[in-house]
Amino acid sequence: MAAAPFAGGGGVVSRKARDRDTPLLTPLQSAVLLGHARGEQPSQIADQLQIGVRDVRLHLRAVLVALKAVNATHAVGIACARGLIDSSDILKGDPDVR
Repeated sequence: MAAAPFAGGGGVVSRKARDRDTPLLTPLQSAVLLGHARGEQPSQIADQLQIGVRDVRLHLRAVLVALKAVNATHAVGIACARGLIDSSDILKGDPDVR
């Protein structure tokens, strides 16, 4: 007998339940994560957002905790899958970043 894909056994999660369980990222956390997804260095992200490099690392760490991700790349995948960042935004911006 196969296990149900979600706890509770129903297998289907309503949009309301999914939205309630999805942690929200602050705009700054989303911007830091998007910068990481674009391959930017913490110093580049800090300059763009006008914050310190230490703050970039702290925001990224908070994102990992909020999304229960094992690393920043995993967090990008989770955030894209949950609609917290738009994957099409990753390719926008400075062409040298890609």
